[in-house]
Amino acid sequence: MWSGVRIFTRLNRRDRSLIKQCSTVAARKKQHVFYDTEVQGLLKTLTGLNQQKIFRTRNVGENIERSIYQFVTEEELQNMQKEFEQKAEMKIQMPPVMDERVNSGRVLEEDPHLVGFDVTKFVFTDITYGVSDRERIIVVRDIDGTLRTAECEEQDRINQTYYPREGRKHYVPPLFEPEHLQTILGPQKYEYVLDRNCLQFEPDHPLYIRTTEIVYNHINENKQFSVLHSTRHYGPLVFFLCWTQQIDEFIVHQILSKHIDGAADTVKLYQKINNDLSIAISDDSKETIRNFAKSSAKKGDKIVMALEKVA
Repeated sequence: MWSGVRIFTRLNRRDRSLIKQCSTVAARKKQHVFYDTEVQGLLKTLTGLNQQKIFRTRNVGENIERSIYQFVTEEELQNMQKEFEQKAEMKIQMPPVMDERVNSGRVLEEDPHLVGFDVTKFVFTDITYGVSDRERIIVVRDIDGTLRTAECEEQDRINQTYYPREGRKHYVPPLFEPEHLQTILGPQKYEYVLDRNCLQFEPDHPLYIRTTEIVYNHINENKQFSVLHSTRHYGPLVFFLCWTQQIDEFIVHQILSKHIDGAADTVKLYQKINNDLSIAISDDSKETIRNFAKSSAKKGDKIVMALEKVA
């Protein structure tokens, strides 16, 4: 015990701050941090709005509509441009980032008189139209007489039975097995896998979270950040890198791509998500990045070298 106290008392102020910071991040819920107004604003700014990429032709198994050309006035053209901006913002709306759900039902009643009444469970479902899948009331009567709310897996299965979503399978496709993912992942497959992930699972499903983390880590290891730029998955990717405190390569990528303001916004986002008060935010983007490199970066020298290279 004495040696443990001795080690703690020898920690400097910054080390103590980091310990407190890590415990604070662990205690917070991801969804609360993700939907913070300032965090959302920074993520949307970083995502960008490249309409050529957003509206590009994609092979999704649907027939492509023929292009229509028409003469319009300047006012009509401006209205059409505003309309397309609104459509672009809707198409890149970020999927939620959430903590993994707790898979447990809540016991409502225990009736021993029903023990042995049947050999199968009874499921009672509210099929009211317009109720969301998450709010739909589903209860289960077990064979031992226990009446409880449905567990998460049961909730998913019953919702898919009564209100099936097009493209969602009633089983887990082999695509989402880690060994299969590792063989197909690459720049041409990142967005496809993430789109399929959003379709197949809820955002707090363990397999959804596992899949996103595998893809995000693969992107980070191969420095393929620009592949997801101006897509709905770019914001969650940046949030993941900040949350897990591995944004160094991403910042280097932004600097070398001459997106200095974007790199500075990433530092601001990192500070906001991690409550890292050791980073001095400046009005000058390069100064903000240098302050991050000196205080919290794991690859500070590499970040400084990148800044000097583009200077």
